[in-house]
Amino acid sequence: MKSRKIGIMGGTFNPIHYAHLLLAESAREQFGLDRVIFIPTGCSYLKQNDNIPSGDIRYQLVKLAIADNPYFTCSRIEIDREGNTYTIDTLKDLEKMYPGDELYFIMGADSLMMMDKWKDAQDIFNKCVILAAVRDDNELPDLDKRRIELTDKFKADIRFVQFKRMDISSTDIRNRLASGRSVKYMLPDDCVEFACLKNLYSTNFIDHKDDEDIKVYRKE
Repeated sequence: MKSRKIGIMGGTFNPIHYAHLLLAESAREQFGLDRVIFIPTGCSYLKQNDNIPSGDIRYQLVKLAIADNPYFTCSRIEIDREGNTYTIDTLKDLEKMYPGDELYFIMGADSLMMMDKWKDAQDIFNKCVILAAVRDDNELPDLDKRRIELTDKFKADIRFVQFKRMDISSTDIRNRLASGRSVKYMLPDDCVEFACLKNLYSTNFIDHKDDEDIKVYRKE
């Protein structure tokens, strides 16, 4: 059986927006990925002090955002795992789920610059190809230098995804929702509707894991 190319798009997705989706689709198209799995983080050791909605909330937003793309899927693997979230643990689990398939880890340029500080960095590079987004030609010299450093140190396989810069950020979306401003055209309409229904990021937001509003949106 021919091995498949499985893209991995991890992130807090707080909330997911069009730049995330465009990066995933750009990686899929440029590298012939058979599917891209979006994996919202659970308890991130890097963001323990941040006020982040529950995994269930962020998972539902991702499900809504990717519903119209047959190549995209979403996993609760990190949300349902107890304790801190580490990339190496997720890769080990995915290896068991997709034996014989190739794993491609999609990330932004800022993450690539810090990868040598990640837990078990060598094992991460052994288990997957890294696809790093290049949003601007001005970034390329520094990114290429970093790619060479990581390749020499870890024998990493790092490739660049050509990706048009989009001036959309999760921080800006959160601030807009908190102040009652429009976020239309920054994330899919179903996500906007869900965020408004939940008063997401507003002072009236109450994060209940078993909220009936979440169950309504579960399209398993």
